[in-house]
Amino acid sequence: MEMTMELSRTLKGHEEIFNNGHTLRPRQRHILFSMGSESISFGDLCKKLPHCAELEAMLNELLQHGFIQALRGTGSKRSATSAAPVAAPTTATADISCVRGYALDFMAGLVGTKSPAYRQMSEVTDMAGFNAVLPMCRKVIAAVASPRHAADLEAGVASRLGR
Repeated sequence: MEMTMELSRTLKGHEEIFNNGHTLRPRQRHILFSMGSESISFGDLCKKLPHCAELEAMLNELLQHGFIQALRGTGSKRSATSAAPVAAPTTATADISCVRGYALDFMAGLVGTKSPAYRQMSEVTDMAGFNAVLPMCRKVIAAVASPRHAADLEAGVASRLGR
């Protein structure tokens, strides 16, 4: 696998993580979590998971079973594709789903998908609900992980909302 190959989760991969599919081995689920909501190059994923000896083999399995997809091109195309959702949200629903997806990815890696805060965030459908649940999520992350991680969550949310 080329180090510049861009990989991203498919809808099936997203559902595996957020709808408690649990059809994958724990290490494969960890790889899906580590990929985040944006695309990531194989090289960057190797840097994120330096102790994963079978990373390429597991990625190939995830590709074959449709949990991830290989995007054509290199890092320059990644910039163009990741800029498009930010530049062209047409509705508040698009904004909230993007920000909520980021928050859910962030929380899943730190507090898990069984957390009540995670559940409440996954049920948010509008900006008012999101703003009501975000402080609780910040407190949970600060308690379980660290205050720095909680601040990182808020900074990421603010940047996605253009605040």
